[in-house]
Amino acid sequence: MVAPAAYPDVTGGLSAVAATIRRMSTRSDEERARSRAEARRRARLAARGELSETDDPASEPAATEPRPGGGGLLSRLFPPAPPLPDRPDPLAGFDGSGPMRPVRERLFLLRSNPLAWVATGIIAFVGSVASNFYREGLLGLLGTFLLFGAFIAAGWYGWQRPSLFGTAAAVVSFVLVSALIIWTFSARGVGPETFGTPGELALQLFVEGAPLVALGFLGGWYGGYLRRRQTQLSAQVRRRR
Repeated sequence: MVAPAAYPDVTGGLSAVAATIRRMSTRSDEERARSRAEARRRARLAARGELSETDDPASEPAATEPRPGGGGLLSRLFPPAPPLPDRPDPLAGFDGSGPMRPVRERLFLLRSNPLAWVATGIIAFVGSVASNFYREGLLGLLGTFLLFGAFIAAGWYGWQRPSLFGTAAAVVSFVLVSALIIWTFSARGVGPETFGTPGELALQLFVEGAPLVALGFLGGWYGGYLRRRQTQLSAQVRRRR
């Protein structure tokens, strides 16, 4: 009769195999969960038009890394839009050293693409005049569409900072409208005392200009969103082909 010690101890081996299988199963479940979470994240980015054709998870940290010294109030008011594919760096040639970097950065962007806010600001001025002087007619309605469309175009072409370009176009439009009103009153012989004290005039200009600037901010943001969305849809069509 063979002694019990002669049989191999299979109990410990089976326990080790079962533990290994459990670890592999847990690791596989975690990997599947991470994969599903990544798929959901990329789907959300694609729905917002922020996923470019060349988006690579390995390069995401570098692509989303914030620029040094770009934080603060201006970055919250005029946040940078996701980069468009096949577009150069909008801050190429910008010297980031020195004080007031956020202000200089946005002035650099405005100088590098003046047509995106000057031309659209002039168009918005025409729309504003038409919408105010012909409120009851067809020209007033067309002027309103032209006004908001100009701000959307500013965000579309100013893709580097859509809200910034839309706001700049609104400021240009408001300055031109104010100059036209002052010139009209001056041509009729109205003096500066008609507008009240400088403080009252500044308050009146702020009350009348704030809604227009807010409209430019929203219109510019929407124009940038439309351009990112259109770029994303075009990339999807090219991939299907």
